[in-house]
Amino acid sequence: PADATEYTFVGYFSKEKSSVERNNLACILVLPPFRGQSYGQLLIELSYELTKMEGTIGGPEQPLSSQGFHSYRSYWRRAIVQALLGVLPQAEKYLRHSCGRKQHSSEDVVEQRVFSLSRLAQLTGIRIEDVLFTLEDLGLLGNWHGKHMVCIADDTIQQVISTRRINPGMRMDFNGLQVDDDAIQESLSEQESNDSDPNSSNSDSGSSADSS
Repeated sequence: PADATEYTFVGYFSKEKSSVERNNLACILVLPPFRGQSYGQLLIELSYELTKMEGTIGGPEQPLSSQGFHSYRSYWRRAIVQALLGVLPQAEKYLRHSCGRKQHSSEDVVEQRVFSLSRLAQLTGIRIEDVLFTLEDLGLLGNWHGKHMVCIADDTIQQVISTRRINPGMRMDFNGLQVDDDAIQESLSEQESNDSDPNSSNSDSGSSADSS
């Protein structure tokens, strides 16, 4: 808008503060006038950035609607390609600075050309089963000594980007993401409490992520 102080509500997403299944999104909505403008992708990306700030991995509440599945598949493809191309070193430094957690131990992702599924999950915040699905979907998964590994030349990834029409560019400015540190710590404490309680379970919250 002409007046920079004016804002327009275009949509939202909701999530549980603490989820046994590590769901990072329960419901997502983009208002009809703003659909088809990638706001759904932006909200999905925000949900994963919050997950990475908490130092965990996660994904949407299941089952996904058909539209929700296509939106998530598009995001997963882009996030995995970014990680494989080494576009995420700055994001990794940002995570270490923001939440001070140690699980992101690589000093230089660009030089690390072999990835495990768990490594990709740590870098992207995406659940391992969704990482596995995306790699198989893109034809980028290999097997080495009985373990799933990703070791791919950059030109192969570039070919996948071209044929699948993936835009690997970053969408969010991490420096503009402001989150209450107390809220992050509270969420982590509740998650750790759930992890330690074998009898904890989520109530049925019904439905599925849907976006555009």
